[in-house]
Amino acid sequence: MARSHPYNFAHVLLPQLAWRRPASVRRELSDPYLAKELLHYVWDKAAENLPPADKMAPKGLRLSWHEVAGRVTALFHLPPPQSTMEAYFTALVYEEDDEPAETEAEETRPRYFTLEATLGLSTPAGMPTVVGEWSGDVHRHLGRGPAGGQPDTGASFLAALAGVLGPLPDTSVPFMRIVRS
Repeated sequence: MARSHPYNFAHVLLPQLAWRRPASVRRELSDPYLAKELLHYVWDKAAENLPPADKMAPKGLRLSWHEVAGRVTALFHLPPPQSTMEAYFTALVYEEDDEPAETEAEETRPRYFTLEATLGLSTPAGMPTVVGEWSGDVHRHLGRGPAGGQPDTGASFLAALAGVLGPLPDTSVPFMRIVRS
């Protein structure tokens, strides 16, 4: 069973925050100082109503930015999981470019993915994982993930996300030439 503190952070508070204020959260996460402050604030909020024995230090909690299948992606490195449903990594994938929306109603919510520890035997390659996606209150498993707990787990997770996302749709207007006879 997942520990409440890391579960609340990865599966509840972080996605809710990112979806409530997509553009402002993206701006805050883009600034290294603000990102650190925001992550630690959310980490502390995730343990707010827990008994002291269930609270954990944010050891290993950090953020890095990547491009995945042509999309800007915030990769959250989390404290190592110790149970199923705890995440090694989570990712916010922004489907649009940096152009700010005119109004909050026009803001596109980023997609939110997890790389979670799952049941299974550890092998020399690492711990078994599953890639998941949260969409509102719905959590779907998208299939096996890369081995957890390895130096390349984060990069392998991003590669798995590239396979899930696929190429960006071509939104360019096709060139049309009118030929008169």
